[in-house]
Amino acid sequence: MHEPVGPRSEALRSRRAKARRKLFTTGGVAGLVAVLLAIGGVAYLATDQGPKDTPAPQPSGSLEDSVTSTLIFGSRETGGGAVWLALVTYDHDTETGSVVYIPAHTAVEVPGRGLQGVGDALASGGPPLLMVSTENLLGIDVDNYLDLSDRDARVLFEATGPISVDVPAEVSVAVGNDRSRLIFDEGLQRLGASFLVELLYIRGLDSDDVELGNRHVAFWDALFDSFASEPENLAEAVRSAGGSLVESDADPADHARLLSALARLDRSERIITSLPVQQVSVGGSELYSVDRAEVVALLEDLDIGSGTQQDEVRVQVLNGNGVPGIGQEVSKRLIDAGFRVVLTGNARRLNYQTTLIITYDASEAGQALAERARKLVGVGQVQVSEQSQGIVDLTIVIGKDFLRTR
Repeated sequence: MHEPVGPRSEALRSRRAKARRKLFTTGGVAGLVAVLLAIGGVAYLATDQGPKDTPAPQPSGSLEDSVTSTLIFGSRETGGGAVWLALVTYDHDTETGSVVYIPAHTAVEVPGRGLQGVGDALASGGPPLLMVSTENLLGIDVDNYLDLSDRDARVLFEATGPISVDVPAEVSVAVGNDRSRLIFDEGLQRLGASFLVELLYIRGLDSDDVELGNRHVAFWDALFDSFASEPENLAEAVRSAGGSLVESDADPADHARLLSALARLDRSERIITSLPVQQVSVGGSELYSVDRAEVVALLEDLDIGSGTQQDEVRVQVLNGNGVPGIGQEVSKRLIDAGFRVVLTGNARRLNYQTTLIITYDASEAGQALAERARKLVGVGQVQVSEQSQGIVDLTIVIGKDFLRTR
């Protein structure tokens, strides 16, 4: 991960120091292949024990109130998953901000759907599932979202006007079976609305999410630089395109304030980067894995870590009552509280009456953690498994009693 251009201000150094104190320490996690093998099922038969009376840890922290975060993701009018994702943040206290490009094919456990590219969550569960999957991937809370279709992006860019972008590499598209057409040269060029949409939404020949990310980083740099002297003009452009920004849980005015705030910043106080990923081969599909330590380091630099627990708690959520969408509901409660859901699916049977919260750690601390998870779920019985395993720390089998908490 590269340092941003220019020296850091005292405020940013103070912010980093605070982040190091509050961010959780991430231990090593099983590799992607191990997780894929484990999807066949982690043993969850346990020895019956009633809920313990040990005190539960204090509730975990969340994003600082001073930090505003919005997940902007690109979609197509024709449907499908997210083409790209970008986490945009602004810290009102230190007046610093960031944009993090997230490859759409970054592997994450999508609650109720299993391991897949995070962008695929949009097609299967809409923005709510995409949001919880992104939070599960990053280990943070995200305040708002903006679904920016390719058609809506064109409207927005017509409002901003042409932007000069330093395109990092040539981009070509296929024309017929054996021909190609160059749509972008490498280098600085002034792009109107149609070309800006192509820059952000078209992969191109022999291209992948990482190459697309390089273009996104160049775009965000160019956008903010274009309006650095008159950031209020960017706010006005976003507000005037408000009719194209309605697929969101925030108002166009909120998006206008966020983007113009980043445009006001000096380059040294604004980080624009990509999520660090590594490409893996899974059935011939494009998929990327993340190194948890690198993600934590990036969040530390940006001061958007949630500061949940001393150690990351890995959870498996199994649907034991057969009601669709239950896994997503439970996962959302856990992820919001700082747990990380690494496996989801159906239990071996779908007629559990009582929810089971199973810990593989018989110590007082292990059972207290299971009790905390039980309180988040709202029902259930804590059990201790006699069979230890290294994939997850807790397994939650959702029974019919959970339906009373909805």
